[in-house]
Amino acid sequence: MSNIFEKNGNEIRVLSLFSGCGGMDFGVESAGGHVIFSNDVFADACKTLEKYFPGADIRNEDIAGISTFPDADVVVGGYPCQSFSMAGNRDPEKDERTSLYKQFLRVISVVRPKYFVAENVSGLKQLSSGTFLKEQLDAYGKEGYNVSHHVLNAKDYGVPQSRKRLFIVGVRKDLNQVFEFPSPTHGKETKKSGPLKPYTSHGEAIKNMPLWPEGEFYERPDVEGNFSWYYMSRNRKAKWADPAFTVVANWRHITLHPASPVMTLTWSNLADGWKQRWDFSSEYEHLEANPKRPKLEHARRLSWRECARIQTFESRFTPVGDTASKFTQIGNAVPPKLAKAIFAHLFSGAGLVAAPAKPTKVR
Repeated sequence: MSNIFEKNGNEIRVLSLFSGCGGMDFGVESAGGHVIFSNDVFADACKTLEKYFPGADIRNEDIAGISTFPDADVVVGGYPCQSFSMAGNRDPEKDERTSLYKQFLRVISVVRPKYFVAENVSGLKQLSSGTFLKEQLDAYGKEGYNVSHHVLNAKDYGVPQSRKRLFIVGVRKDLNQVFEFPSPTHGKETKKSGPLKPYTSHGEAIKNMPLWPEGEFYERPDVEGNFSWYYMSRNRKAKWADPAFTVVANWRHITLHPASPVMTLTWSNLADGWKQRWDFSSEYEHLEANPKRPKLEHARRLSWRECARIQTFESRFTPVGDTASKFTQIGNAVPPKLAKAIFAHLFSGAGLVAAPAKPTKVR
């Protein structure tokens, strides 16, 4: 039957590449899989993996130097994506990270898993009219996999954060299956979608956490009020009841806590080469709906623990490393809850359908 997830033994053996601090790996385990091998070049990330996945073979080295791998039913990985990111330089032809998918492809060719799941930023789909994405899809197809891809937004699956990512799922062609992505569970209801749950509030997700966790967020004392005019000039404060803006890996650019006061533009003179001045007002728009919500007298960025909660890591999750390293690991991760939605859909067989039959050639 097409909707049966195929595995060799009693457990679903998963090999994880470019693992970071384990966002995908936590999702795999929550969905019923077992991570047997993980790899990353970032030492702190591997120490975090060792802390939470003690049974896995964890390699802190360049994947290019690893030639043998354990047998696995599934290979997963989020190969580095800065060259495709809308926030990066976006010149993938000059960025060596562009070819890292070839290492992912090499591992697939060695292990020959029945399934694979790859993750990248959504910018990969638009860049150069999609030529870099097509190159990857074609390569996976030539390697013997039926491939499907889709841009998912984490907020559509109950994550209290707006975070768009591209997922590529491959199914080995001899299984005669293809993967269909899970339908959103959250959002605005339409005739096509049917009943959906409302988006998850990031304010509610973190409301019971310490209001001023000293040392767990970035402060910039060299500028007035810890915030540069450029930081203030961008919309850095998501509404309490809405999902958060994307959690990024750079702690300086982390957005504001939703209990911070409203920002106001005091003056602007960009045309004459001047900058702008933004100030925090005495207004708190999040209190209008519920005056009992907490409020910050002084605005601050989100803490790393709050970012981890917004990313849907468990409350006990504490990555190894200094504060900046914690932010890097958390910001680079796939939200475990989003990963679980994908892997549960795959492992249960619900997302597997019969591959379309090839048309018969007429002679």
